[in-house]
Amino acid sequence: MLAETPAGEVASIPCPPHPVFDTSRFAHKECMENGSWFVDPESLTEWANYSECINQETHMYEPDYGPIHAFVGGYALSIVMLLAATAIMCSFRQLRCERNALHKHLFVSFILNGICWILYFLVAVTNGHVLITNPIWCQFLHCICNYFAVCNFFWMFCEGFYLHTLIVSAFHTGKLFMACCILGWGAPFLLIVIYCVIRATDDGHTEHCWSGNSVYVWIIYGPVITSLLANFAFLINIIRVIIRKLRDFDAPNTSQTRKAVRATIILVPLLGLQYLLLPFRPSEDSGFQETYAYLSALVTSLQGALVALIYCFLNGEVISVIKRRWQQINLMEGRSVRLQGALVWPPTSMTYMESHTADKKDYGVSKSRHTEDFGEGALELEKLNGDVTADKTSSHRC
Repeated sequence: MLAETPAGEVASIPCPPHPVFDTSRFAHKECMENGSWFVDPESLTEWANYSECINQETHMYEPDYGPIHAFVGGYALSIVMLLAATAIMCSFRQLRCERNALHKHLFVSFILNGICWILYFLVAVTNGHVLITNPIWCQFLHCICNYFAVCNFFWMFCEGFYLHTLIVSAFHTGKLFMACCILGWGAPFLLIVIYCVIRATDDGHTEHCWSGNSVYVWIIYGPVITSLLANFAFLINIIRVIIRKLRDFDAPNTSQTRKAVRATIILVPLLGLQYLLLPFRPSEDSGFQETYAYLSALVTSLQGALVALIYCFLNGEVISVIKRRWQQINLMEGRSVRLQGALVWPPTSMTYMESHTADKKDYGVSKSRHTEDFGEGALELEKLNGDVTADKTSSHRC
């Protein structure tokens, strides 16, 4: 915010945090003789001179949008993969259970979070005019982005809490999933309301679409960091229980280590523990800030793609269900083609009566006639239908 400036003088303000600007420089705003700020005659809004924010000597007028492009590209890839994964999870009744329901909520939080941040980067962060004018919709978009970001972290915590409860405590009730829904979508809403109300009342922290650093972000960071630390504790305890159970079955040490490492690798992206590898941003003069920016962009934006890959596209249960459905479709199509081929030949009265009589005689003894007509595919289809029927009885258990 600008301090009170006498009429007829020029006030200086720090340049906003934008890739085009050097934040160590200052912009200027002119106070007119009548005590009001200079108004641009074209836009009819207060105008400030930000031309000196561009350091011509260091070529800072060429913004480095590389990390932002990495964010947008990674989020776009994650959204596409998560949409496909969510569609698969919703399409098969055999995959409908509480565990996969948690995965679907996590997928949706990833999708909404990615869409909001792509919009924020494209319409606000890379648009100097929007940052300077600081419209209300831009501030609201900042709040929405942070809401879905917190939802995303809280659903990671719900995944860890649910898995830890089932494996370690062997406790399970229908209320556990409902508690996760309230925590995943409701608790972040309360946090964001508190954050937005407090920050909006402090004029010193409401400029530039709220893109600058503010002490109030710890209202969000505190619970998020706590959830990550809790997930880390869950992971350690889950691995401990897995190793103990492997020892109870006298599994070799090599097998124990391999399975423990595999479980750790699978759970790290689900629980968001990769963020613990990038806890602090390096200083600007360290030489690692650019590397950190790209690494942080990739780790953050591609997490959704990795989760969709591990828990849907490479999931053995999902692959088995899709294969079974594909085989069923192929067998049904093959049976239909054979039936249509049989109806092409108009049978004579004699041959039709003979084959019809033979069918009647053989039908009560065995299914040999059925097998001759349709081949082994018919028997395989019967097995497949039996498998599908069996799966229907246990479709809510997985």
